[in-house]
Amino acid sequence: MTKFIHLKKEQQQLVPLFNGAFIENKPIPFPDMGTTTAYSNLFYWANLEAFETSEFPLHPHEGFEIMTFVFKGSIEHYDTATKIWTPMKAGGVQVIQAGSGIEHSERITKGTQLFQIWFDPDFSKTLNNNPTYKNYHSSEFNKRQNNGIISLSYVNIDGPINSETNGLEVEKLSFSSGKYSNKLDKDYTYSYYLLEGNMKINNEIVVRDDFLAFKGIENINFIVDDIAELFVIKTPSTVNYPRFLERYK
Repeated sequence: MTKFIHLKKEQQQLVPLFNGAFIENKPIPFPDMGTTTAYSNLFYWANLEAFETSEFPLHPHEGFEIMTFVFKGSIEHYDTATKIWTPMKAGGVQVIQAGSGIEHSERITKGTQLFQIWFDPDFSKTLNNNPTYKNYHSSEFNKRQNNGIISLSYVNIDGPINSETNGLEVEKLSFSSGKYSNKLDKDYTYSYYLLEGNMKINNEIVVRDDFLAFKGIENINFIVDDIAELFVIKTPSTVNYPRFLERYK
């Protein structure tokens, strides 16, 4: 199997929040609400844009690993582990490893764009851990160039985030105009969200806010007319532990 998901923004779940202060488009919505289902150890994925400053009130999590990638603007975070409000500017990432349980609140400023992504680690292990929260600032992420593609590493051998989700890698790829090719691991699923520009991915026409996922292939080709930014998550196609929905259905 090659492509198994290609969703335009209008095909994703669109949710206005707080009387339109925020809007989220969700390529992977919560399983009981959506147009797609969770797969691999990816559980939930939302792209949020803030038109006004507003705040998610204190709410609980347990077991999950939750990462928030701030692309524009800024947020502030409060949780019951640190008991302080912590700011995060554009380019940063906040990581919650919810463990045995944590409550948190987020204040998101007008003009902010972010991803919040929930990963599904092995709950038989994570529920026994103390909850943690950590900020990673833009200066902590390494960039490298390979075959003309500039990669910003979040979670992989070059990235600073120590994930508890098995086999997870996360990076952002930047392209100038041209043709590019990358080798893939056929045992993994690659999930793509186009942040800027337009391009072709394995001959699929992709525009801003499109979401694609591929598995079972060993090469991928990109054709870019101008510039483009692509967010990429690599996860194992087969997960060797019961996922959340299998444990709690």
